[in-house]
Parts: sequence; C-alpha cells; structure tokens
Amino acid sequence: MSFLLHLSFKGREVPEYEAKKQETKLEPNFFKNMKYRGVVYDVGLKYSSEAYSVEQFSPESVAYDMSVIADRLHANAVRIEGEDIARLVIATEAAHKAGLHVFFNPWKMNANADETVAYMKLAAIEAEKLRKKGINLVLVTGCEYSLFSKGVFPGETFNERVSWMITYGGASHDPNKNPKMQEASKKLNIILAEICKEIRYHFKGQLTYASGTWEDVDWNLYDIVGVDLYRRGEPAEEYVGKLERFKLKKPLIVMEVGSCAYEGAAEKGDGGFTILQGSNPDGTAIFAGGKVPVRSEKEQADYIETQVNLLNKAGVDAVFVFVFAFPVMPYIGEGNLDYDMASFSLVKSFPKGHPKTKMIPNWEKKEAFDRLSKVYGKMSDANH
Repeated sequence: MSFLLHLSFKGREVPEYEAKKQETKLEPNFFKNMKYRGVVYDVGLKYSSEAYSVEQFSPESVAYDMSVIADRLHANAVRIEGEDIARLVIATEAAHKAGLHVFFNPWKMNANADETVAYMKLAAIEAEKLRKKGINLVLVTGCEYSLFSKGVFPGETFNERVSWMITYGGASHDPNKNPKMQEASKKLNIILAEICKEIRYHFKGQLTYASGTWEDVDWNLYDIVGVDLYRRGEPAEEYVGKLERFKLKKPLIVMEVGSCAYEGAAEKGDGGFTILQGSNPDGTAIFAGGKVPVRSEKEQADYIETQVNLLNKAGVDAVFVFVFAFPVMPYIGEGNLDYDMASFSLVKSFPKGHPKTKMIPNWEKKEAFDRLSKVYGKMSDANH
C-alpha cells in the first residue's frame, strides 16, 4: 500500500447513491515465465478508526471475485490484505478453491510494535491451520511499517510520520544514502525481527514483507524479498534499475504496482490518490487545484501493461497489481461525482443504495481489467 494512499481518506465521507442524469508499450514477445501473476485483493483495512475500506463483506462475492481473478484475469496468485483475520481466512479458502496461490497479508494499521506482534501471532496461528489443510500460502508480515505503524518514524499519526519522512528524504531516495533513514531502518529491523520470531514460532511456511523503497530491510529475516514499486514518471531504465538493490539470492516480488484512471495519473504513480482532497456537503468531490480531472481508463491500462511487461522482462518472480476493487472510492456519476477515477482499482464499484451493490458481481470492469487479462493471458500461454 503506497503511503500516499492514506492521505485521501482524512475527513472524507462518500455519499450514498442518488440517481443522476446525466508511453509507448512494449511488444509482448519476451515473456520470461514469471512465476506468479498476481492481483492485490482488499478485504477491509482501517485507514481511519471509523470504518473498513470494505464495509460490506460477502463470502459469496469474494468467491465469485476469486474465480474471476483466476479465470478471466489469468492470474495465478492473489495478495489478500485486511485487518479482520476471519475475513482473511474466508478469502484465502475461496482463493485456494479457485486455484490461486495466496499471499496472506494480515495488517493492523497504526498499531505499535507490541500490538502488532500480538496481532500477528493470532494471524500466524490461523495461517498455519490453513497451511496444514493443504493451502499453498506465503505470509506477508507487514507493509511499509515505518509509515503505517508506530515506533520507527517519529509521530503518533500517519500524517506526522509522512511529514517526517518528507523532511528527511522522501519516498524516492535510496535509504543507504540517508543517515536519518538508516537510523530509522535499524529501528524497523528490530521490530520486524520480533514480528518474524513470533510468526515463525506458529507458522511454518514462507515469509515476505511489502517494503517501501525508503526502507532498508534486513532480508535475512525473510524467505522472499518484496517491494512496492510504483513508477513516477522516470525513464524505464531508471525505474527498472531500482530493483538492483533488492536482487539478493532469494525470490524477488514486486508486491504492488498500479495507477489511477485519469489524465496525468501515470506521472504521479502511487501519488495519484492525492488529487482527491475531500468532498463537499453536496457529495461532490474536491480535487486538487479546484479542477476536475479528465477520466482516462486508457491511461491506467497503458501504465499497468507497460510496468508489468517491464518488470517481467527484468526477471522478477512475481508482480501484484494494486488493486482488484476499492469500494470506498465509488463511481457515483460523471465529473465531480467520479471518485473512482482517483482509485487504483481494476473494477468500478458503486455507493451505498445503488442497486448494483446487491448483485454478484457488485462491480463493473474497467479497461485496465481487460488489458491486464491480455498481458497475463500471454504470460500464462508462454508458461505452458
């Protein structure tokens, strides 16, 4: 989860539904048998203390979505992230039934180290039960801990921690060249070591972690190296070059990559969310600069296709595209009622009260869905 994602949720409520009138792509001939073709699937995270990002959790809808991810997107893996462990278990069982390899990602936001270790113990116990049932899964021990949790960067709140990071280097800098970030990474690794120790006592499968590019993780703690790697307008060679410091003698996975769906979103990468700054009393969105972006599903689709192809050519073992659905950012209508274009989701969700929310599926696919389906389909064919 990119750190910029969190900023768009502060103080904003999406209104209920009301009816309204209303770079060059690479040639796909170089596939190198990437082991896992993945998608991130959210079952509910608490970006604020009020509610989950997925309010309505339906096991039937989840089962349907997993079959779609496997059969129509041609993915063979899914990173399931969320706080409620029971939801994670249900989604994992559904993914396994659909034939998907699971990256099991329990995630308690804004917790301190002791709280996180206690929470991860409970998650590890459930993950081991699933593993013993024959479900093939990797446990993801956290995501960008330095920002989403307490104890590494100074600050009790997420925004305080982000402000500190921006002051002392920002997300795009190599932490090895920054003394403040190196000091923070030492604290991070102490916490990650405690988390891994507790998890490994209860869970006997493989472990990984979704690191931010600003974190210098001790990968000796893990079986698999994982990094969230968004392209922010830099040349392709520079983007792929960022993988070099993560290339150790272990599998390397890009745990997140994706784009929003409006003109200019590709240049922002993981910062695409920040264009949405809140909502007005009438339910319309407040966009940066007071200007409503131009929806462009093509820009999102182009970005995803290009980055997945680049990463595959670079020889990574897996990629997870962020994110399948994100119902907290629904499509209410066109223009300033279109929250969805500021979302990374492959499918378009709808607000409370919309008749679609009671259906299966409760979403409509976007152009990026079809484009990723073609890319992953070609990879699947090449692997066979």
